Amino acid sequence: MHSQITQLLAQKNVWMASHITDAEFPTALSKQGLALYNTAQNALTLSPVQASDFDSPSDLLSVYPVDCHPLTIRFSLVHASQWQNEESDAVIEFLTQIMLEAHSPAQLFVGFYQGKPAACGILFTDPDSPKNTLISDICALPLPNHDELVTAMTRWLVQQASDKSENLWLC
Repeated sequence: MHSQITQLLAQKNVWMASHITDAEFPTALSKQGLALYNTAQNALTLSPVQASDFDSPSDLLSVYPVDCHPLTIRFSLVHASQWQNEESDAVIEFLTQIMLEAHSPAQLFVGFYQGKPAACGILFTDPDSPKNTLISDICALPLPNHDELVTAMTRWLVQQASDKSENLWLC
């Protein structure tokens, strides 16, 4: 089972990278952003989660699926806030290249706090095994309530994933 879950994370990372590696003319900055993203991903650990491990989602965030480029940009800005200066710019360049398709295995989400984007996350479901979903890329802006935003986003994503998958993995 562990190799299957490790493979799920690898699939998600390949999907993320494909927006640069499959591009006809990727920019040097987007390639740098992909490298930074991959380095961060390699440091992650996976753990199983159950919806019952989390309280019901709080109303701290209003969460929206990323279904248009303006929301992709907001997702990118929140996610890239985990890096500093030029590295943040490179990660933004990488993440804003994401193109979502109707049957994408990934669903990106942005959480708004007091009307502004403040948190983000991804649900990645294995197309060949839809009972397995990876909950990843949970980030929040460096605000005074950062930890609460991360917790609220995690709870919301776990609840969403538990509605469609049996096995949930958090990284």
